[in-house]
Amino acid sequence: MTLDNNRKKLLEKILGSPEFSHSKIHQTYLSYLVEAAEQGRELKETTIAMEVFGKDATFNPAEDTTVRSHTYTLRKKLENYYLQEGKTEKIRLKIPKGHYEVLFTPVSADRLAPGNLARLLVRNGHWVLVALLAGLCVFQAVRNRTIHSQLARYRVLKPDDPFWKEYLKSELPILLVVGDHFFFNDSLPKYGGTVSIRHPRVNSAEDLRALYPGIPADLSAEPYFPYHSIWSLPPILSMLFCANQKPILRKSSDVSPQNLDEYNILFLGSIKTLYALKHTLLKSHFRFEIAPHRVVYTPPGADSSVVFKTSLHSPGPNEDLVLACKLPGPDGNTIFIIASYHSLGVPEISATLTTPSRRANLEKKFMEKAGRIPPYFEILFRVTGIDKTAYNIETLVLNEIAP
Repeated sequence: MTLDNNRKKLLEKILGSPEFSHSKIHQTYLSYLVEAAEQGRELKETTIAMEVFGKDATFNPAEDTTVRSHTYTLRKKLENYYLQEGKTEKIRLKIPKGHYEVLFTPVSADRLAPGNLARLLVRNGHWVLVALLAGLCVFQAVRNRTIHSQLARYRVLKPDDPFWKEYLKSELPILLVVGDHFFFNDSLPKYGGTVSIRHPRVNSAEDLRALYPGIPADLSAEPYFPYHSIWSLPPILSMLFCANQKPILRKSSDVSPQNLDEYNILFLGSIKTLYALKHTLLKSHFRFEIAPHRVVYTPPGADSSVVFKTSLHSPGPNEDLVLACKLPGPDGNTIFIIASYHSLGVPEISATLTTPSRRANLEKKFMEKAGRIPPYFEILFRVTGIDKTAYNIETLVLNEIAP
């Protein structure tokens, strides 16, 4: 079944609008929903996940919010379209909440919209009620302005902030990945059960098989989040919430290569907990080693490398190496990684990058080297402190990354 001519023109106009023209995934999704509506299909979340987003039969809606996130964004994009270039349309596309269907709704059917209600009251001579409504609108406008003025004092960053604009103005859902350590189970015959083990040299199932070939890769179901993952969240969440962005939280051990083009991704945590995201660092000039703690940097166009080292963590004075890499994703999305060896670095760099007054020196370095703050970059910091309290940040490497 094909779309009738009027609905086809309506869809083409929406897809060609500025709201949709730069978002291929939402163009595809809306076209799919409209075609399904014409065919009278009743769509389920699992069906959409497989037919639109390439998921397989193992897709679990309870764990993977891909369909719901994109549907939420699609509704917002349609609302924005009808507030701007589509405001004169007589028939509008709507996606009712809680459903995966598209309705073609005549504007006249929405008779209780504020503008229509006011015109209806005027025609019937209810001037007193109209005046009351106008007074309420003025009161609400003044109240909203006061609230916005108060909220402005708590706004962390402007939406076009050069470090974070891809996230503050994100059209894709934001995936906030929190690094969790790798634990595996081993049997404990003495007590008739199993024990969960954390080994510093085992950070993946591959590491486990290489170090202990006889032990099955029985992963622990209970995650463990180190200090630098959790204590990095407050400045990042504050920044996103102030921009009305609601990120999806996921532990890094659950992220697969198939997720890397569906979101704008932000990783916070230990270098050991990058898992699938470690492959994205191939776009940078950094390579890392776990034992010993070393970051190998090969400058662009150079044949030799520079090695930066840091010691093991201690309760006294510490040095930590922190990678801050903002990289182009595989499908026009953005992947931002803030990762360190110890618990000292990531919380400090997360707070620094989200606070303009604290990153002024970093901005100055970018301006001197590139004449701007580039959309993609790689930075290596050395953070010095005592236990979990930093007192010095040194920028070791700072480069622009080509898209």
